[in-house]
Amino acid sequence: MPHQDTAIYKAMFDAVQQTFETMAFVEVAEQSEELELEIPAEASWVSILINDPVQAELRLALTHSLQSTMAADMFGIEVEEVNENQRQDIIAEILNTLAGLFMTRLLPDDQTYQLGLPEPGVGLLPEIEQDAIGWNLQIEGSPLLLVANGASLIALNK
Repeated sequence: MPHQDTAIYKAMFDAVQQTFETMAFVEVAEQSEELELEIPAEASWVSILINDPVQAELRLALTHSLQSTMAADMFGIEVEEVNENQRQDIIAEILNTLAGLFMTRLLPDDQTYQLGLPEPGVGLLPEIEQDAIGWNLQIEGSPLLLVANGASLIALNK
């Protein structure tokens, strides 16, 4: 996890907080201790590419139960009625919004950026690169894992 005093940590934490509190009406908290960068089996993930001004990838993993709760709240349906497509829609939209806020906070005001489209993950979360930056956060008692890969993005953390 990046040090809490770095610009990249602050930019991501602020983006995560604003995104989840605004879109899903849930509170984000930092984990009280460092955890392994892995997601539980009952979770799914999505990734988005940052194409400009740096080349990087962000991956977001959330438990199915948290995705279902957020989808039910956002679609105005019962949790039991939420299907896989709705869970994927929610996590993709959250990552898209989160990535945009992250880049806006990280870059100077006059700097533009370009993002790809969110892509749902298939299977297990890919191996995390050795120099990746990871955030282990907590939402309503459920884990949230966010990973940033890409040497040019990682260089902004130095």
